[in-house]
Amino acid sequence: MSRTLDTLLRPSLLAIAIALSAPLASTALMAAEQSSTARSYSLPAGPLATTLNQIASQAGVTLAIDSSLLAGKTSAPVEGTFEATTALREALRGTGLQLQQSGSGSYTLVPVVEGALTLGDVNINAAAVAEGSEAAGYVSENISNVGALGGMKLQDTPYSMSVTSQALLKNMQATSLDDVFKRNPFTQVYSPTGAGYASAVNIRGFSSSGSLNIANDGLRFTTGADAGNFLEETEQLEVITGLTGFLYGPASPGGLANYVLKRPTYQNYRSVTLGNAGGDNYYLHGDFGGPIDDEGKFAYRLNLLTQDGETAIDMQKRRREMISLAVDWNVSDDLQIQFDASHKKTQIRGVTSYWYFGDQALRPRASQLDNDKLYSQKWAFSDNETDKGGVRATWRLDDTFTLRGAVSSQKYTEENTYTGPTVYSAGGYTQPLYAFAPIEHQENSAYLFLDAAFETGSIGHKMTLGYQGNNSRIKQYEDHVPSSPPQYVDVGGGTLPFGTGQQVDKPGYSIGNGNKRLASTSQSNNFLIGDVITLNDQWSSILGVTRTQIKSYANDFIYSSPEKKTRYDESKTSPSVSLIYKPVPWLTTYATYIEGLQAGGTAPYNALNAGEIFAPQVSKQYEIGAKATVGETLLTLALFNIEKPNGFLGESMVYTESGTQVNNGLEFSVTGKVTPEMTVIGGFTLLDPKIKDADVKANDGNAPVNVAKQLAKVYAEYDINSVPGLALTGGAFYTGKQYTDEANDYQLPSFTTFDAGARYRMKVSENDLTLRMNVSNLANKEYWLNSHYLGDPRTVQFSAQLEF
Repeated sequence: MSRTLDTLLRPSLLAIAIALSAPLASTALMAAEQSSTARSYSLPAGPLATTLNQIASQAGVTLAIDSSLLAGKTSAPVEGTFEATTALREALRGTGLQLQQSGSGSYTLVPVVEGALTLGDVNINAAAVAEGSEAAGYVSENISNVGALGGMKLQDTPYSMSVTSQALLKNMQATSLDDVFKRNPFTQVYSPTGAGYASAVNIRGFSSSGSLNIANDGLRFTTGADAGNFLEETEQLEVITGLTGFLYGPASPGGLANYVLKRPTYQNYRSVTLGNAGGDNYYLHGDFGGPIDDEGKFAYRLNLLTQDGETAIDMQKRRREMISLAVDWNVSDDLQIQFDASHKKTQIRGVTSYWYFGDQALRPRASQLDNDKLYSQKWAFSDNETDKGGVRATWRLDDTFTLRGAVSSQKYTEENTYTGPTVYSAGGYTQPLYAFAPIEHQENSAYLFLDAAFETGSIGHKMTLGYQGNNSRIKQYEDHVPSSPPQYVDVGGGTLPFGTGQQVDKPGYSIGNGNKRLASTSQSNNFLIGDVITLNDQWSSILGVTRTQIKSYANDFIYSSPEKKTRYDESKTSPSVSLIYKPVPWLTTYATYIEGLQAGGTAPYNALNAGEIFAPQVSKQYEIGAKATVGETLLTLALFNIEKPNGFLGESMVYTESGTQVNNGLEFSVTGKVTPEMTVIGGFTLLDPKIKDADVKANDGNAPVNVAKQLAKVYAEYDINSVPGLALTGGAFYTGKQYTDEANDYQLPSFTTFDAGARYRMKVSENDLTLRMNVSNLANKEYWLNSHYLGDPRTVQFSAQLEF
């Protein structure tokens, strides 16, 4: 790369370019009102209550209606693409009723006053576009589940949140969270998909797999359960950065990803996609939905997936299978019950190499290694099999109260064996064996909330009272690891020079034949009360308090002799306070304070004290931010301070907790159309993370390991007007320097990777055919992703999707 080009791509300039991208919109766009989001409706005339509830349920709109007003009334048909409130008005034509918004943000009905001036039946949103679609610049107006608070408008949430819609997931050809987090300006990928573990990402300076919390339609699960989440069954991915204890229960402070499951369609939908995820790794995905009966009481959504073949890394194979079914039952005008069940299986052979350096000074430059070479054995593997089922219900009790409840259970088994390249001498590495027997997990999650929408004078309230909880049980074999060599002994044929590899036969060892015993349990109970208070059009507040209990038990009968048992049962009351100010309708500003109890750290599988559980911790966060809709573009800005007890895996390979990690930072993002032809998704993160009061005083004030202080990312799409249906895509993704040791003596260089691609949509026998292609790491940049993993090589993805 030339010096001139390298200068142009420096992180500071890339960040400035992203920050200034919003003003590319014309003056007219900047002065325009927020563009309406819309959905496609095809609802025949029917009972008015049924039609209104169906529209409100799909759009996430809260209705507080006197049921006596609906008795005996029939809705008008709703055909076309409408914003939610317009669709409701369409249904009300000829009923003598009109829609009215209350101070709490919900909607009610009032009789039409004779002679009053009302909007006619003109559809002013007929040309509006679907929320989260390409035409909307992938801007999603609504969050389906802000934890205990339920559905909210994205701009009204006093938290840093981002949404990756189904349309964007398809166009990115996302087959793992890596594909999403790579483009998210607030997230730093920590462990690549090929490593075979649950998704691991750094958020707001908190590294390792434990920093990402997981939820499914608002139900909390442990990080390990994320291996059973597939993006192919996901309608949208909602990511919140920072503390989420008030919203979702006990959680680490990094952030949370909420998977929103695809729900049934009330019109027939068929989609088949044949694609390639890189190398010779092909997949076939079917997505089908529609009504089950003529009355619209039952509808379904079925997703099927098969994937297999060698990836872009030599000798690495990835196989996935999925069957996922969702069913809606509209029991009555006021009660809807939703069911879902799935079976998923993931197998990786030749897991991505996990590098360990006894001395960071021995690390070679990434250019001395081949990023498409497997530096472990092709028989090294990671397997996961997950079965999941759940039910949720929403019941509008009357004009004021609504009851929301859900319960879900999943059972999954994981097993892995790997040979991690290990460096103790200059110029070469060995391959110690790490073999582990299958681990069986059982998790249950549930919530029950009572919502009350009411007014006290001119002040609106949406109050929530309820419970959310999660419990998990882990069983392991007594012979979880070999009791004698070759565990932890080199099996790769001796010390190998950097850049070379050697495949050997799988050694004989015996594990998983003894008794299976309970290794650990955990349970969290979270009781809360919260209130969304609307003072007027400009001022509102969210006040909440939680009482959290964490109970945990661990029995280390594998690594300790005699076996070591640990128990914790702690509770804490935690507040959450947010103040929201909207000086104008298109701008929201907020300030939030939140704290919460979270489970203590658990020593990871590769630590010498693996499985040891530490005491629960308390974290605190201050955040101020702003969200603005300018034309068709959403801009967000957040400044934050987080304080959390520090836990880390040291160079001695012992997991410990000492001192406090204090992170200050700034996040900025832009999403939407900056011109009619160009869509931009990007932003940057600036971090100042520090460890304070560490056991080693010389390390006080140092940055935590594997945390980049700067992230700057931009992904763009450009529609070629002269060739209808054709769009060019691409992006640039920068990750700053990061330290690899607690003393901050060694660091990895920053890196920037580029993507380029195209999409073409055409009609084939009146059906939509979409062809997609993307090349990631276009220049085949060789870099260290962090202290343990090399970055992925150049990877070509392509797919063909037929919707009929």
